Amino acid sequence: MQEKLKVRVVLFDLGNVLVNLGEVAEISGMLNTEGEESDVWLQWLSSPAVAAFDSGKITFEQFAKALLQEVGSQTPIDVFKAHFKKWPRGLFDGALALVESVKPEYHRAILSNTNAAHWPRLMNKMGLAGVFHSYYASHLIGAVKPDGAIYQYVLDQLQVLPEEILFIDDNQINIDAAKAFGMQAFRVKGVEEARFVLDQHDVLLKPLAE
Repeated sequence: MQEKLKVRVVLFDLGNVLVNLGEVAEISGMLNTEGEESDVWLQWLSSPAVAAFDSGKITFEQFAKALLQEVGSQTPIDVFKAHFKKWPRGLFDGALALVESVKPEYHRAILSNTNAAHWPRLMNKMGLAGVFHSYYASHLIGAVKPDGAIYQYVLDQLQVLPEEILFIDDNQINIDAAKAFGMQAFRVKGVEEARFVLDQHDVLLKPLAE
């Protein structure tokens, strides 16, 4: 039986792992498209406007204008911005409890493609500030998943071996990129799938017996 690799860092994606982004129709509407969920997300991750905003290179106004033009949408810019800002609905039930159940000897961190419009809500309204030891937000780093630069940045900051990082994310393209760096990476969606993977790697505290 193959011995499990030692884990020192538990690295969480946010959207669709801890944070509820709603149904695929939400993002399909913003992209003015239809299709399978995985294909729609791949289109989102491939968008030049999204990449520029999530890497902090353009303003919210510039992003809205660029994306609407990119996808051929006639949605008024103010309507789009209001909808986009409210897009992350909130944390999934049990999200904070899951993070807080990670054993104290592990370094808890976030690696998320996000932006200046969403970050304050994630940290303050949703209560993610102070829950993790390290926060790696794409718009503050200047790079986005699945670009290699963002994974290298995390490794440089954490000063651990790639195989000592257990990473969970909802997009396979991001998982593949993390694996290429040598991280232990697993695709999950939602709290229960995340809990299953983390429990398999024995990084969670056991519930108290009643």
